Amino acid sequence: MSIIQKAMEKKSADRNQKTAKTPSENDMAESAELLSGQSLIQDLVHETDSAKVQSLGQKVAPDALYQPVHQPVMSDGFPQAWRRPETIAIDSERLRDLGMVSHTDKQVNAAITNEFRAIKQKIFHTAFGSGAQFQQRANLLMVTSASPREGKTFAAVNLALSMASEKDKTVLLVDANVLKPGVSDMLGIQAQAGLIDFLQGNVTNLSEIIYPTSIPNLRLIPAGKPHHLSNELLASNKMEKLMNELAHRYPDRMVIFDCPPLLGIVETMTLSKLLGQALVVVEQDRSRLDDVEVAVSQLNKDMAIGFVMNKAVRNVFGQYRHGHEYGATEDQS
Repeated sequence: MSIIQKAMEKKSADRNQKTAKTPSENDMAESAELLSGQSLIQDLVHETDSAKVQSLGQKVAPDALYQPVHQPVMSDGFPQAWRRPETIAIDSERLRDLGMVSHTDKQVNAAITNEFRAIKQKIFHTAFGSGAQFQQRANLLMVTSASPREGKTFAAVNLALSMASEKDKTVLLVDANVLKPGVSDMLGIQAQAGLIDFLQGNVTNLSEIIYPTSIPNLRLIPAGKPHHLSNELLASNKMEKLMNELAHRYPDRMVIFDCPPLLGIVETMTLSKLLGQALVVVEQDRSRLDDVEVAVSQLNKDMAIGFVMNKAVRNVFGQYRHGHEYGATEDQS
């Protein structure tokens, strides 16, 4: 029964009481009835809203606490309003054809899948194991390289895919290469509002840029619309608060940041001050050792830093800081 129907029934039940009254009494009674009707409707609305809140409290997952109350006005080129991001469909067959990690078929791309299994275990040890006590924000990992086109996005996406296969952990992949985003292209998805839009204030709530994907346990934050003050936005207090939120809200979540190269790009150094681990991608027969040394010297000295060899013709393990022993990836850039 609707709120209006209940109010009308109350009016009908009280109508017979008016017939014995004088006109002035009827007028007064009518005014009192109107006020009573408004009060009744308000009470019923309050009860209905309370029932809805109780119902939502029983059914909505904890992530719903992040749902925005107001629909935002977005930057040009992005959707103008939504309550929560739609699930992004990722073509698993396309990733398979690109030689990416697979956790649906052990016979598909088995070599690369096993390589990243070994790498992620070292990262997990630093993030969640005994190594975590020595690192701040140890579950926040940056993936970078000394120079462009050495395979850092390939490594970041594969690492996220591998971690997404874990049964008791989730992974959030952040495209932090705000100058030249590459994660969306590699995953074969359209550009969406993301990190820079949130830091600018064009997006009011964090949940609006954390996109669920069709791959279980994998969430995505795109880079967002480019901005000429990207470094200042990344160095802001809002960014630091965001890093604290990502590091502590979900203790079982790994957050991977695909960052720009180190040499000549200040944004990567800015980000390194906020993160606990770094994975530096080195391309075999292409990366220069002195460039790698200079690049690593620019990172936050408190980070746990490891290296991974890309395009390796064989499984090669090198020397790593903080006890890391990451692996080597084959073919792909």
